[in-house]
Amino acid sequence: MDAETYQVHAGLFSRRTAIKAAGVTAFAIAGLVAINQPVEFASAASLPQATVSSVAQAQTADMSITDVAAKASPAVVTITNLQAASDGFQGQNGSLQPVGEGSGYIIDTDGHVVTNNHVVEGGSAFSVQFEDGTSVDATLVGADPFQDVAVLKLELAAGQSVPGTVAFGDSSQVHVGDQVVAIGTPLGEYTDTVTAGMINNADRELDTGEGYLLPNLLQHDADIYPGNSGGPLLNLKAEVIGMNVAKAVDPTTGTANSTDIAFAISSNAVKDVAEQIIANGSYARSYLGIRGEATPDGQGVVSVEPGGPADTAGIQEGDIITEVDGTQVDDQNPFINQLLFDHKPGDSVKLTVERNGSSTDITVTLGTRPAETQ
Repeated sequence: MDAETYQVHAGLFSRRTAIKAAGVTAFAIAGLVAINQPVEFASAASLPQATVSSVAQAQTADMSITDVAAKASPAVVTITNLQAASDGFQGQNGSLQPVGEGSGYIIDTDGHVVTNNHVVEGGSAFSVQFEDGTSVDATLVGADPFQDVAVLKLELAAGQSVPGTVAFGDSSQVHVGDQVVAIGTPLGEYTDTVTAGMINNADRELDTGEGYLLPNLLQHDADIYPGNSGGPLLNLKAEVIGMNVAKAVDPTTGTANSTDIAFAISSNAVKDVAEQIIANGSYARSYLGIRGEATPDGQGVVSVEPGGPADTAGIQEGDIITEVDGTQVDDQNPFINQLLFDHKPGDSVKLTVERNGSSTDITVTLGTRPAETQ
């Protein structure tokens, strides 16, 4: 990819200073809007068997933008992230206060809401507001920080039903030039805002600045702002074909409001993560069992978890992993991407390792990433 970077969340809030690479374009989270903070425009297949019958059925013919908005808007929600307040002296005082807002969308009549992980990250509780202004509490079912996907479940009262649902479309069928509609809560205030544009590229990935590339992205030019994060990107059948996550920053101004370059995680990637979270409470990522750091030659092994997959296979502290299954570890193919996105728990991978000036191949059977490391 070009020397681009992706602006990741620092805890709950987006990092306000753009990350630059070689002086070129940077990116900002579309955004969880911080409460009582100045707004910065630069921040910006089926479900599990138990729920598939309740998911909204896909339309067969294209609709107008007006009809797409009318059909999908009841399913789009505003999510408030609540965290323990600080008393200023002894840390948290036990009370909860709203610290940020983002968007999400309801995918079934059981009340599952899909959003970005960075919208709910760090939250102790969540409030979800519907299109009509009413709110209900929600609990976190699970999240995958690597693909930036999370699922909440609405705490509906007895006899209360969801105001609407949206269905996932097939993002593999998305093409450059397709018209799209974005719905969300820009700036954390303007609920149910609808914008439209088209797909500009259907296969993007952006540097998170944390050692891996965020994959499975659609580039589009529908306007999004802080607060749009987690909201749906829809096709003209009112199907979710992406989830808004980031916007490009103009390197000459350092702001995003003058650009028409936005990014959404493709629906197939979102759906894969969401359905496993709904079924199991988490998304299984592969695990090697090392603490590593990037080096000019590959992934350096700083330490090895005793009894973990790497230790069992013979990986040692001081090794440098230069290839994974024959693919060079470099900026274009980061180690974390090859390990977490290209493989699953239980896979056997061949790691090419440099040790004491010589190279050797070591086969490792990957484990499942422990929850505390995710």
